[in-house]
Amino acid sequence: MAYKLYTLQSIPAHLLPRIALIHLGDAGLLSKLGFPFVMRYFENAVKDEKAFGFYVKDDETGEIMGFSLASPEPSALTFKLAEDKDWFIRNIIKAIFTRPLAFLQMLISSLTIRGQMYEPNTIECVYFTVDPKYRGRGLGRALQKALMDEGRKRGYKKIYASVETRNIASLKATQANGFRIIKTFREGIYHRHRLECNL
Repeated sequence: MAYKLYTLQSIPAHLLPRIALIHLGDAGLLSKLGFPFVMRYFENAVKDEKAFGFYVKDDETGEIMGFSLASPEPSALTFKLAEDKDWFIRNIIKAIFTRPLAFLQMLISSLTIRGQMYEPNTIECVYFTVDPKYRGRGLGRALQKALMDEGRKRGYKKIYASVETRNIASLKATQANGFRIIKTFREGIYHRHRLECNL
């Protein structure tokens, strides 16, 4: 299988919904809030000057197979969802009534994220997600490695990641890239490993 990595910030706008759809297959909180939140999050992420990421395309079909995203300020990406107050209020009210558990988890996660601040010169591997039909081919590991290489080029000294304890594939890929578990913690319904790696 031949593929190429491209910077997420260079993705054409018409392909961004594909990134959002791949992300919806993830079991995380952002996915549970629904497509509008996922799409808005990635619209903000590709415009953010500090965030960076990659997407991978199949050379034969041109299909996007997965993506990765890193930021030195991951909480800032989340809080950007509320910048357009009308949009946020409208969509959060919908979420309260249609996805009440996701809304409650969002409140819990917001408090947890605030408490997880990082040292200077560090970045967070926010996401690395591969479409289920392309999993098991090392793409997740390659996408995360691209974040690490880019982070090193930008002068960062360390990278962090949080992986759900039940997500064995992501945990193995992350550890294969040199990360080590530094703690395990609860975040509402999520049970996560916190990992770090020197760049």
